[in-house]
Amino acid sequence: MFILADFIDSLKNLDSLFDLEEQVIRCLREMFQEIVSKYLIQLDETLVSQIPSDHTFVNRQPRTINFMFGAVSFERRCYRNTDGTNYFPLDTHLKLVSRKRFSPYFKSVVSKIGQMTTMRNTADMINLASQTDISAWTVDKIVREMADIVAVEEETLDKEIVHRKKVDNLVIEGDAFEVRERGKQRVSVHHYRVYESTNYGPVNKREFIETNHLKARKQVCDYLEAHYKLSEMVVFLASDAGPGYDPISMRELVPGAKKVEYVIDRYHFIRKFEQTIGLQNPLSRKATAAIRGYNLNQLEAILDTFESQITTGKDSEKLTKLRHYLSRNWKYIKRPKDRDYKYMGKLGSVESSHRAFTYRLKKQGKSWSKEGLQAMLVLILARVNRHLNQDLSSGLRRLRELKIEVSLESIKSIRFTDLNRKIRSQHIGVKIGNITVDSSTSSPIGAMAKAYSR
Repeated sequence: MFILADFIDSLKNLDSLFDLEEQVIRCLREMFQEIVSKYLIQLDETLVSQIPSDHTFVNRQPRTINFMFGAVSFERRCYRNTDGTNYFPLDTHLKLVSRKRFSPYFKSVVSKIGQMTTMRNTADMINLASQTDISAWTVDKIVREMADIVAVEEETLDKEIVHRKKVDNLVIEGDAFEVRERGKQRVSVHHYRVYESTNYGPVNKREFIETNHLKARKQVCDYLEAHYKLSEMVVFLASDAGPGYDPISMRELVPGAKKVEYVIDRYHFIRKFEQTIGLQNPLSRKATAAIRGYNLNQLEAILDTFESQITTGKDSEKLTKLRHYLSRNWKYIKRPKDRDYKYMGKLGSVESSHRAFTYRLKKQGKSWSKEGLQAMLVLILARVNRHLNQDLSSGLRRLRELKIEVSLESIKSIRFTDLNRKIRSQHIGVKIGNITVDSSTSSPIGAMAKAYSR
């Protein structure tokens, strides 16, 4: 095998380290494109013995698959069934879907990048890394396809039988944020977080997110029932006490718990006072200190002082609502460690964990279709729960199920100088161009690409 010697010989006329690296990358791509092409052709030959004798050989037809290391073109055999339909044994064996031009690994990379940045940025990154020519529209299609696979894998994981356990400090937090749908309508996204609080911070975290609140709550309940002995445990609940996250609603998540301790998020509690009193008002800072010191008498005195400063009916109405909010929720402001529960850190981390989702879903004028939003939530949630790589690998890795015996002698004998490297050169009167892999099938170029990929 003289590939290395030939490659070293090709470096003689290079002038810089830049040219050296560019040559290495280009040659590696071309070499492995050729190797994989020959490998797939040989694999197709090995499948001939498995074809039923009453199936008729039709012809060999070309196909191109885009891998992360470049496009690989090859020919495979076409056979006709007894019912008159044609099929490709190689496509069936490799589980290649008809008219799909991207490899499983390629699609997994697209989905991993696509749930972290915009579709257009993802397309630019993939095109730069793989030397393909996909569009933002194609990235969106791949992301949705991969989200369906991840969703199926997540359901499989949730159905696995686990040993139910008893822990000291189980915490359930809930909150919601809004995302804009197409048509400038806003939809609430409901987010729950379950974890065990320890001296070293939260462990065994599991997050749940859904646009349907009832579905999100059911997922939390099913998870708790499957993993914990709630009837023997004290469960801590935390939220901002907003609609759907009030103490009664949160307690409904753990009806069978031995004891429930609800804690209101101090950040939101303090913000209620700041919004009513005003950040520039010196009373606002005093109110914050009274809340942190758990001093109700001082806090009521501050509100009485603020009442004397009110000049409008609107401010008076805000103060009345604030007093009702205070009377309903003051008993929940005391932290767990002040309730004689040790080893409990600060609660309210679900608010900060929104960032993993809102960074991708909000700002910059972003709006989503229902299907696109759901797909993105599935992928981001799998990443947050550290399941994304496992889900994509399990859902896409099918070659490991195959038992393949292929003679590699012809592949081992490939010489570097024999690779089919197409070096374009400019000619007068000739226009250089290419055919994109994701043109609309209604266009002439797309129709030609579609016919070639069959």
